[in-house]
Amino acid sequence: MLIAAIPQCGFGFPDKRCAPPVGSLPVTATELGYWECDVDGSWAPYAWPTCSILEQAFCQHWAAAEFVERGAPYRVEFEGHLPDEAQAAVQVNTRTSARRKVRRWPSLWHRSCVLKRQQEQEQAVWAAWTEADFAWSLLDPNEFTAASTGSLKPKCATPNRRGYSLGAGCTFADGCWPSLLRTWPATSLSAAEHPLGSRCSFALQSLSGFTAGSERELEWTLLQATWRAGGVPSELVGAYRIQNRGLMHTFAALRQAMLARLACEEDFCDGASHEGNLKVQLLWHGTRSISGLLDICSDGFDRAHAQTCMYGKGCYFASSATYSDRYACSVKIPGFPQRNLRAMLLGAVLVGETVKGSQNMYPPPVKPHSRNGERYENACDNVEKPAVFVTFKDGQALPIYVMVYELKS
Repeated sequence: MLIAAIPQCGFGFPDKRCAPPVGSLPVTATELGYWECDVDGSWAPYAWPTCSILEQAFCQHWAAAEFVERGAPYRVEFEGHLPDEAQAAVQVNTRTSARRKVRRWPSLWHRSCVLKRQQEQEQAVWAAWTEADFAWSLLDPNEFTAASTGSLKPKCATPNRRGYSLGAGCTFADGCWPSLLRTWPATSLSAAEHPLGSRCSFALQSLSGFTAGSERELEWTLLQATWRAGGVPSELVGAYRIQNRGLMHTFAALRQAMLARLACEEDFCDGASHEGNLKVQLLWHGTRSISGLLDICSDGFDRAHAQTCMYGKGCYFASSATYSDRYACSVKIPGFPQRNLRAMLLGAVLVGETVKGSQNMYPPPVKPHSRNGERYENACDNVEKPAVFVTFKDGQALPIYVMVYELKS
């Protein structure tokens, strides 16, 4: 039950404690104003007769109104103007001193118009981030929900394009690299931007069907072919190319070091070079969260995060995208609320001589045909026909694309 705290006044106004302030609020109501209170981040409307008490106090230029609701005494103090003709106030529990924000709109219709306009402005800001080809726009479902309600906003209205240079010698032009990597540019890159300010220490390029007809058309065509070969019965709707300067240099250098060890004929019992066993394979990797994807793009694959180590304590990759889909994450893109999108990583992985792995194996065993006690470069599930590969060295795998796809209903 709600009653006026000062009944002799008729509307709950104390005689002197709430004297009108200098420059009191103007009377703006042409109908009953719409009053609402911020309750844990959500605006809840006041019910009658509380709203009537507040409205009459406001329109008669009082500085505050008092009322009792559910046995608790409250005082609403009128503070001043807000944008869009709204008025600010604060609700104080006079027993506990707890405070909550309050605002008044001239009418419910007025509030609806203002909030619709604000929502359109927020959507325009998110659209600027989504449409930029160098900006990250994947959100996890919780972030997306917060963005949809307006409680989570981009750090600025538009992403800031910043130059990103790979440095000398960091290219994949040689024929030893997969054709997909040979399409990569080495100059005129843009540093990645994240709408929420998360760390993106890499260059990024978004690709999709709209890439057709551009200089990136061949890259998108090869990506689609790679996706179809992965076996997931889903549409590839887009991808992010990830060019991380530090990771790329480390990856290329490790390939040269592995190649040097495998090419030395006198180091093997058969007296032959084994460099032909080293290949750069495009393999799949699923991770459960958007934050996990970002961490890998920024810092690379980290074997310390491995949890289920059936074939060794390392980083796991699959030859089938269908296998990695089990570990992929759900993602949302602002502006496309109904799409059932998921994302996984495509990695370039150094695969050399491989041994069948075992649970929690680390390090990999020594090669029986090595005179110097060199260890195997990789473990796998089946040496004859491997479907799962394990790497044990930092930098042995390079994240190259975040693949975004839509599950069929």
